[in-house]
Amino acid sequence: MTKFILFGPADAAVDFRGYEPMLRSSTVAQSVYREFAEAVDVPVDRLIDGEASHVHPVLLRWIRQMAAMLGVGRILEQQHGAASGYGGISLGELAALRASGAASTEMVVRFLRERHLQDTGRDEAIGFAFVPAPVDWRYYEQPERMTVSCDFGSVLGGAGRMIMVSGLRSALESARSDGPADLQVVERSLAHQAYHSPFREPSRQRLESLLKENALGHPEAPVVTAVPGMYTLSSAAEAANALVASETQSLDVPGLVAALRQFAPDKVYVVSSFLRQLEIDFHTATEYVDDSWLKRNFG
Repeated sequence: MTKFILFGPADAAVDFRGYEPMLRSSTVAQSVYREFAEAVDVPVDRLIDGEASHVHPVLLRWIRQMAAMLGVGRILEQQHGAASGYGGISLGELAALRASGAASTEMVVRFLRERHLQDTGRDEAIGFAFVPAPVDWRYYEQPERMTVSCDFGSVLGGAGRMIMVSGLRSALESARSDGPADLQVVERSLAHQAYHSPFREPSRQRLESLLKENALGHPEAPVVTAVPGMYTLSSAAEAANALVASETQSLDVPGLVAALRQFAPDKVYVVSSFLRQLEIDFHTATEYVDDSWLKRNFG
């Protein structure tokens, strides 16, 4: 059976303590968490829950989510056999490249550290909006102030479009009342930078240099992404180009879905509670791996 594992974007609503039963029961998940704890130099229990004085809370949250997604991914492969391919959106793209063997755990942590570095004194933010059909969502494309950084496409059976917006916090705050939809701006403690935005040009340049000096490996299985024009990755060069482009380009989830359909998978395991809520049509049998899955499998 052809099956893909798709890793979702960072989710501010995730309570990582919900993964503790999985870690108590699964030696496979334990090994993933140990890899990341060693790479970031924190005790494993701090990676599960807590703080680390030398790691910014937002960066630590990214690494926690990376360990959780990859731990679940390895359990799925233990239960159902190796995946025929992987996919990822935003943070999930990096998880997919790790799962495919294109990036080591140490490289993932280095990449995230470089991505997280603050480049300017700007007060940046991200937000999410559900724009009902047929309202025009292009209001949020104001390049000097804010841009649509991820288009999730049609969701909830065509009821509307979900988008992520990145830009100046002041612009996003203004758009809460001035825009065509209810924009939920993420608090600073969870996200204090714009993502997939022209504001990330200095970060793009740093990451480009990092990947030139530290080459990725070839993915052992195809990887599909939401990066426009780079929807399917099958080589180290393609993977590096997509990671760099993702810094400043808006992501296109309908493009990822179209790329996935070309492989005609029999099933897609979607590791994301956020994507479950959107009810995106992946055009194949879909199993969501979220809190409900954790409870069913680990109590």
